Amino acid sequence: MQTEQISSKLLSHYETIRRQEHEQITELIDVLARVDGLPEDHMEQARDALFHTNHPFLMVLVGPFSSGKSSVINALLGEEVMEVGPIPTTDRIVILRHGEDVQRSRTGDIETIFHPSPLLDNLSLVDTPGLESVFRTHDEVTRRFLHRADVVLLVMIATQVLTASNLEYLQQLKSYGKRVVVVVNQVDVLEPEEREQVREFVLEQARVQLGVEPQIWLVSARQALAAQRETPRDEIAWDESGFADIEEYIKETLGDVQRARQKLETPLQIGQNVTRTALDLVQGQQAALDAHRKTAANIAAQIEQGRRAQQETVDATLDEIDAIWHEAGARGSEAIGDLFQFSRGIRLFFGGIGELLGLGGLFRRFGGRTRVESVLDEHRVMDTFARIPPLVDKLGPRLESRDLQDIDDLVDYTRGAVKELPPSLSDKVIGRIQTPLRYEASFIRDKRDRLDELLRDSQRFELERLDRTLRSTLVLLALWEILALALMIVVSVTAFSGATPDAAQVLLVFGLGLILIIAGLALVPLRGWLLKRAYLRRLHTNREEYLRLLRDSSAELIAYGVQLRQDATAPFTRLIESQSELLDTLREDLLTQQRALTRIQGGLAVLDQDRTAAVSRRTDES
Repeated sequence: MQTEQISSKLLSHYETIRRQEHEQITELIDVLARVDGLPEDHMEQARDALFHTNHPFLMVLVGPFSSGKSSVINALLGEEVMEVGPIPTTDRIVILRHGEDVQRSRTGDIETIFHPSPLLDNLSLVDTPGLESVFRTHDEVTRRFLHRADVVLLVMIATQVLTASNLEYLQQLKSYGKRVVVVVNQVDVLEPEEREQVREFVLEQARVQLGVEPQIWLVSARQALAAQRETPRDEIAWDESGFADIEEYIKETLGDVQRARQKLETPLQIGQNVTRTALDLVQGQQAALDAHRKTAANIAAQIEQGRRAQQETVDATLDEIDAIWHEAGARGSEAIGDLFQFSRGIRLFFGGIGELLGLGGLFRRFGGRTRVESVLDEHRVMDTFARIPPLVDKLGPRLESRDLQDIDDLVDYTRGAVKELPPSLSDKVIGRIQTPLRYEASFIRDKRDRLDELLRDSQRFELERLDRTLRSTLVLLALWEILALALMIVVSVTAFSGATPDAAQVLLVFGLGLILIIAGLALVPLRGWLLKRAYLRRLHTNREEYLRLLRDSSAELIAYGVQLRQDATAPFTRLIESQSELLDTLREDLLTQQRALTRIQGGLAVLDQDRTAAVSRRTDES
């Protein structure tokens, strides 16, 4: 009763792990589907592993032609379900599963036979074509069942155990990592001492080829089938046939707990093998992609270098233009200061008289040069502004020329990089790597009208406002000085109308007049200072807007050039980037799957320890 409770508990734990295993392998299949270049048989193996988690224990029989695989199955079932003969009779996979009635169905290279034998309640038997088909012609159908097998029965004829092919089969089966049981058939033709020699030889070779000591059954399928046909079964003949060992193995060694454990081990083994293969494939693809990643990174670096070079060109031009604006401001300030010097007061006074008399307007009407024009020419203010437009005119073509040259170079380089791609990648290149058919160079040109307007506004301010301010100052100065003189005359006449003029009064009158005259002249540099401040403020505003417009339009042109470079090389760089992301993601997903399968394996190992401990306690209690 206690033993049954222990077994029931272990089976419950195994079932939990089985569900985890089923979910994990389902996720694994989704990941494997994204692995480019994974052999189809590996995907099939993974699907088989998933199938395996929900189906009975598989015992697969392999061996040379006419080694007695079909005879062994018939002996186990107690009737001739499988065809036997001196020539190969099995050219397909035959799966024997439990069914209420004997039925046969076939799909492709796989035939399924349903049989009511109790032996098949928790076990399916698989008969395969001769092993020569497996390892010499690599028959895919048979190989599929070798990796699906929970246990492999290698069947050989007692008189042919020494053949090289049988030794090769042992070595080949080792690579599958499956539990192997050696079945030596037709031992009824050997003497007792010969049977022991065969056993020892097979055991020794198995140690060498498999690295382990497998179970070895010496049997006679003919004798076992005869015993099964007796009613009741001839137990003595059954024991003598050696099939009692196979029956005991199935009932005890492959009991519920052991069978459940083995059923979990096989899908795990398949999943881990396929995951390792896929991971090796992805890592190999990553290694192969590294050189192309460096090429893509170099392209990106070249594009960035081109952007920086263009920006340096723009910055240098803007610095030069900014310096010219500052120079124009300095020259304009000097010109204003020169126009409104205190020392020019007398000349300005007579100029004001001329303006009052209309002589200034007449002079301008006949095209004479104004004082402002003369002073501005003297200080070369307009010449300074004239140096700016040529710099702007050169900037756009310089950027365009550099863009087109860089794009041509990048296109040639990228085309060479594409030629270096393996076919598996070059076939995935989407789009053409080519120089753009059109170059949009209007970014700066579209701003040219506004830029010229700012320059003209700065120049008009100098010419018009200076001239206007100068004339108003001249008129004001003339009026002031005339009024000052008139005041002096009036005061003098009044003061000297008496008999004897007072000397103090005379001095006072002349002092007051002189002060008024000097005050009038002082208005000239004051107006110049105020005008200079207004001029510099206006110039600063125009300069800032001018540089901003030029900087923004240049930035748009640079960004456009960068985009053209990226678009021209995008079919290659986009492919490398997407493949890198895909492979990085796949590698991480496969590592996640690998760790998950390892955790399940660890849980299975813990249950094995519990099962071993339970068996030990049961033995002690006995």
